[in-house]
Amino acid sequence: MKLPVLFAFILFLYSSIFSPSAFAVSSIDFEIKGVSGDIEDNVSAYLSTISPPKGKNYSYFESKVRKNLIESIQVFGFYRPEITVHLTVDDDELIVFIDIKLGERVTLSVVNVEINGGAKNDTAFIHLLNEIPLHRGDNLSHADYDKFKGDISKLALARGYFDGKWLKSEVRVSVKKSSAEIDLTFDSKQRYVFGESVLSNQTKSALIVSELATFEEGQAYESHLVAEYSLALFNSRYFQSASVVPNINGRADGKIPMVITVINHPSNTYEVGIGYLSDVGVRGTLGWKKPWINNRGDSVSAGFKYSTVQQEFTFDYDIPIEDPITNVAKIQFGFQRKENKDTKSRRFTLQFQRQFELESKWLRTWFAKVEQEDFVQGSQVDSSFMILPGVSFARTKQRGGVDPYWGNQQLFSFEAASRFWGADINMAKIQSRTKYLRSIDRTHFFTTRFDLGAIYVNKIESVPASMRFFAGGSQSIRGYQYETVTSVDENKKYIGGRYLTVGSFEYGYQFAEKWRVGLFADAGTSTNDFSEPISVGIGTGIRWMTPIGPVKVDFAVPVKSDSDTKYTIHLYIGPEL
Repeated sequence: MKLPVLFAFILFLYSSIFSPSAFAVSSIDFEIKGVSGDIEDNVSAYLSTISPPKGKNYSYFESKVRKNLIESIQVFGFYRPEITVHLTVDDDELIVFIDIKLGERVTLSVVNVEINGGAKNDTAFIHLLNEIPLHRGDNLSHADYDKFKGDISKLALARGYFDGKWLKSEVRVSVKKSSAEIDLTFDSKQRYVFGESVLSNQTKSALIVSELATFEEGQAYESHLVAEYSLALFNSRYFQSASVVPNINGRADGKIPMVITVINHPSNTYEVGIGYLSDVGVRGTLGWKKPWINNRGDSVSAGFKYSTVQQEFTFDYDIPIEDPITNVAKIQFGFQRKENKDTKSRRFTLQFQRQFELESKWLRTWFAKVEQEDFVQGSQVDSSFMILPGVSFARTKQRGGVDPYWGNQQLFSFEAASRFWGADINMAKIQSRTKYLRSIDRTHFFTTRFDLGAIYVNKIESVPASMRFFAGGSQSIRGYQYETVTSVDENKKYIGGRYLTVGSFEYGYQFAEKWRVGLFADAGTSTNDFSEPISVGIGTGIRWMTPIGPVKVDFAVPVKSDSDTKYTIHLYIGPEL
């Protein structure tokens, strides 16, 4: 063979064997017609599991595509689809054109669901059967069938039917008749009750663990009680971690033992925090807590808070009464120093509290405070001694974690002083804060807030500066500086008000995953006789959602033209509720 001919032959073999078309394609593009919505999503999910063909083995690849298409469509009850598949190669990409005609959908001709054993008369199972999503004449949906079957199995475990099993679980499809029969029979056997609770490790907290129990031995098993017990232990402030689990393998004689594992917090814990509010500047906190003083669970803690306008120190001694989370007695000593605008105050406080969570989830706190305060307010220099018994109710409900999309926050308090029991004056003070958060599609957010308060006293000058009402600032009426909306004396100095009325409305729009823009209007007053005009602030802001809560930057202006403040910028870091 001549050299040029040999060279041409070698070149031909090389181009045939090693040309790009001989190698596997690097990517696949599926073009799907004939389906939409959930069916299209499921088809795409099934096809995404298919790897590109190796070499030119397109026939095997096409058969796998057809197999996955049929399986993905049958989930929705379409058993006789017409499927057209066409393949073409563009450079190193394989393009798969798919045209689907679904055809007639299979309907349910028979639905038979039977529960035997102890669960037959269980109200939770009766309710589940009343909500069954499978009915004669409905379209067949394997997803609905699998979900309902799974709901029965999960409910059985949640209600303590640990020996339950499926005697029959069938879906019989007649492609010719386009009909299907569902036959489900579940035998729950007996329902177990809570057995003995055993601590898996040695701890001085045995008494606390026992007091927090959400169930008793011999009570019918319910998984939500187990979860609530674990959460109660964790939230009790005594334990670094806690778990309550059923010993499935140890069940016997209709009882299931419970295993409790707790790890105590360290003897001393410390907290350091830093934040910023444009009203008060940089804020810092230092905290110390000793969660265990004795086996009863008494604890002590101390905290120091600092900002440019206010410094505060508190020391607390907590005594658990039956339940260390919701039933607590507290003794608190505190000192507060405040210096802002026309206010200078130094206050010592000794307080006794009794906290108890009601069945409605309101935290009720009875308290008695003894306060001694030296203050300068406007042109007034004075001191006071107060004995203030009172009560407060607080509740916060929210959904969505640190970035809630729904929530309510409510606080009401009442306290009174009387010369009869040793205070300098006769007075009563009532105050409330209510906040609502709602959203539409977690894209449009609406927040309203109302702050109301009243002091019943002959004249405001007899009330200590720390108890008077002031408005204005990032948590009040934006557009006005911190505590500058209030009554003034003849020298135009702030004296504080007997009444507080503040309302706020804010609309937020989420334009990106972690970003939201807001528009707001705040209005209200702190006054002694309501003779002043209502102060109104409007503005806009940006919110950045972080793992510790939103970071807010607001720009606000006062509507009142004669205000000394032209605009305010507020930076706030902290939870929405």
